[in-house]
Amino acid sequence: MLGSTVLIVEDEPALRAQLRLDLTDLGYQARVAAGPDEARSLLSRERVAGVLLDLVLDEGEEAGFELLRWLRQHHPGLPVVVLSAARVSASAIRRAYELGASSYFVKGTAPMAHIYSDLAARLVEGATGRPGTYRFGRLDFDPTHRTVTLGEKQIRLTSQQTALMVHLAQGSKAVSAGELIAAGLFRPDAARSTVHSALLTLRRKLDELEPDLGSRLLASTPRGYSLRPIV
Repeated sequence: MLGSTVLIVEDEPALRAQLRLDLTDLGYQARVAAGPDEARSLLSRERVAGVLLDLVLDEGEEAGFELLRWLRQHHPGLPVVVLSAARVSASAIRRAYELGASSYFVKGTAPMAHIYSDLAARLVEGATGRPGTYRFGRLDFDPTHRTVTLGEKQIRLTSQQTALMVHLAQGSKAVSAGELIAAGLFRPDAARSTVHSALLTLRRKLDELEPDLGSRLLASTPRGYSLRPIV
């Protein structure tokens, strides 16, 4: 996952700069935001593979939790590694995990190398829930077993459909047909229509779980394709 873009949300300038420098040295493309509004704006423009999130921001104690809730609502497959202030309670840790944090670290108590190692694992593993499992509201996607589950119903995907779901789940921004081809999910000379056809087939497969589920989960806009939670 080296070369992936990681968003750092941190209001302390010195730490923000250090995190950016460290991640760049480790081979990531680091992006920074000092607060929730800046983070949301960046996520609307760039495809991000993971987030390092400071829970206690200048906007107030609730700002980090609200951003974490927003991330899970709008980017359900995005790994979020939480960094918290030194004073922390068990209820805050529990709340962060309930809102969808992938990992939780207290600043100054965990070696930075440990945090970066965990981030790397989360980028490979993806999202929340069981290791390697993605949750989109009521829907669970298990790429290891190539299954999608909704309530008591379950379907099995092809290898290519699974790869498409993983790629869409691991980023924060809609992906174009050209980007899916460039990522190696199709032949280099594949036509855009081939990509569109494959995604339509995936939508129809998802409809076996619930009518119109495919179009609700797999959104298509002029910017490209993305996954949305199923409420």
